Amino acid sequence: MTLFSHTAKLLKPGNEPSNDVEQSVSQALLDLEANSDLSSALRGLYFVGAEECVIRDDKVAVVIHIPFPQQKIYHKIQGRLVRELEKKLSGKHVIFLAKRRILSKPTRHSRNLSKQQRPRSRTLTAVHESILDDLVYPAEIAGKRKRVKLDGSQQIKVHLEKSAQINTETKLDTYMAVYKKLTGKDVVFEYVD
Repeated sequence: MTLFSHTAKLLKPGNEPSNDVEQSVSQALLDLEANSDLSSALRGLYFVGAEECVIRDDKVAVVIHIPFPQQKIYHKIQGRLVRELEKKLSGKHVIFLAKRRILSKPTRHSRNLSKQQRPRSRTLTAVHESILDDLVYPAEIAGKRKRVKLDGSQQIKVHLEKSAQINTETKLDTYMAVYKKLTGKDVVFEYVD
């Protein structure tokens, strides 16, 4: 029998040191891989980072960043995996987000030697919309509206499918706090038929 270190499920670029949250998530994933029915699905999967987000004084969420190419595999088992990880992480809400990169707008003075255009999926707007989609998964977004107030502040209203209300109703505060922390934008969730 081989012993795994707590970083066996964590793969960070440049051998950066892991924090306490990443170590606990890695250990929980290793335990699930060894002792649950998810073991075959979890084999070969890893994550690239994790952080805690404080929602209220009594509630904390754990945001786990996964590699974008593994997102579809995580989506297949995400419902069961989230339930099991929430048990192991003492009731904290668990959210999986794909790690995406925002590329800056090319300028005249930038050193873009290949003269290649920036992909549309790497723009700030596209990445923020993808984060919102990942955040509420498996619920589907039915529509979005942006409300601009007289003072210039903006608020995004996201309409979720009514069928997902049972599973997501308790996590709406978590979604709002995590999205605000990651993007700096205010968002409000509503359910529509």
